Amino acid sequence: MKKGSGDWRIWLIDDNFWHTLRSSTVAIIDRVEVGHFLDEALNRYFSAEDLSPLQKALIHEIASGAVRWKGYFDWVLSRYTKADTKKHVRYLLWVSLYQVSFMRKAGYHVVKEAVEYAKRTHGQKTAGFVNAILRRFMRDLESGSIARPGVTHPGQAASLHALSTLYSFPEWLVTRWLQRFGPSETEKLLSALNRPPVFTLRVDLRRIRRDEVTRTLEAKGVNVSPGAFLESALHVDKLAPVLDDALFREKLVHIQDEASQLAGLSLQPEPGNLVLDACAGLGTKTEQISETSDRLRLVAMDNSLTRLRLISHPSHAILADALAPPFRDETFDAILLDAPCSSFGIIRKHPELKWRRKSEDIRHFGARQLTMLRALWDRLKTGGHLVYSVCSFEPEETLDVIERFGKERKFVLENPFPFLFNRDCFISLPHESNMDGFFIARLRKL
Repeated sequence: MKKGSGDWRIWLIDDNFWHTLRSSTVAIIDRVEVGHFLDEALNRYFSAEDLSPLQKALIHEIASGAVRWKGYFDWVLSRYTKADTKKHVRYLLWVSLYQVSFMRKAGYHVVKEAVEYAKRTHGQKTAGFVNAILRRFMRDLESGSIARPGVTHPGQAASLHALSTLYSFPEWLVTRWLQRFGPSETEKLLSALNRPPVFTLRVDLRRIRRDEVTRTLEAKGVNVSPGAFLESALHVDKLAPVLDDALFREKLVHIQDEASQLAGLSLQPEPGNLVLDACAGLGTKTEQISETSDRLRLVAMDNSLTRLRLISHPSHAILADALAPPFRDETFDAILLDAPCSSFGIIRKHPELKWRRKSEDIRHFGARQLTMLRALWDRLKTGGHLVYSVCSFEPEETLDVIERFGKERKFVLENPFPFLFNRDCFISLPHESNMDGFFIARLRKL
């Protein structure tokens, strides 16, 4: 078979498929476990290998799924063995347990391939261990003697331990959400955050109509559906054909969740305004803001030169920190502060975050966000607008920040989307909106 073939059926029967799959996913998980972000680990691996989009998609699904469900898988392993399992063998078991639990491939094929891989890389003794664990798990699943991941007893309120284990979330986080939302809503939230992410496009409606984008992508086998609120938002069931299309290369479409699009849209600058994107990151919202008018004067600021260099649209790029912005008072007509946060709203895209964050991190983020607001406020003209947004729905990072800031400075909370909602601030909860978790507030300076 030619390496990089786009036909997954050919790839599946290739003799080296099972070894490539497991070696790659184990290597990716290893990088994530030592502190790298999942998307960075995947991109690094894919950039070094000649793989088809379908091959990449399969590796992406299994590696992401193993990280997402590792809490449940470690619980399974704790029932079957008392000894500590070497990390690479544990990662191999995570991958195989994910395949057995969530994928349509026959379990006996998964076991055979995992055992052969273990024999080749770790020896006969480890292969026997892997074989015993996987076969026992399949028997227990079939008999019902072990609970399936993401399944609790219907009609019964699940305990903290059951929710944490069966939905694969740390107990401190489940405890927090139980206190806030109650058992039923918490279970819905955990279930929503464990689903594979929804891929959303932002269409540059100045340059192309949404129906044109839809027709083009559907012709490439992509299932397309409209966003919940915005004409610019389109959901797609796969990204690889999008990334390979001229629509993306020519920046007619961008990868951006609908909640994130709402944050950029809420700034609503006027033509001729001087606008600051205070934490520009990769420039997704900077580019979105630039599309609202050709007459904006737009400054993108970030504390990472690497990220600033990736912003490709015309703007002034400033290497600086939002905690100490290098501008005179009353400089900007509008400021977007899309602040660093716990990022619990994007756990679907970054499942590693639920294992890395600690309870105290939320409070620390809230304090830092308030400090950024203070630093940027004086740079905003009287009568100007500042939009504060975070991809989180935790009170300490959202409403509490605005309430504390309101005790120090004078502003009016304006409805960021009067054409959509009747509320002072926007909060997206993933199990209710099917979007990323997000918070958006629009402050007018008095």
